Amino acid sequence: MAEEAAHLVDHVLPEVPIRQWVLTMPHRIRYLIAFDRTLYAEVRRIFIRSVQSYLRRKARRSGIRMGRPMRPIYW
Repeated sequence: MAEEAAHLVDHVLPEVPIRQWVLTMPHRIRYLIAFDRTLYAEVRRIFIRSVQSYLRRKARRSGIRMGRPMRPIYW
């Protein structure tokens, strides 16, 4: 996995600031999500949609009219 990360950083990703988003949940909810695939998919979908919406609003304020965030990568 370290080699793949190094490849992405050295050869794929552009030389621009990149932000990593992390979603944390209380332990009780975390356990529910861990064992319910449907619930996990829904939580993930809501989280990604929220982050992308935030990024689009931020881009519009910066003068970028049709900005679209990069597609999320799942491992």
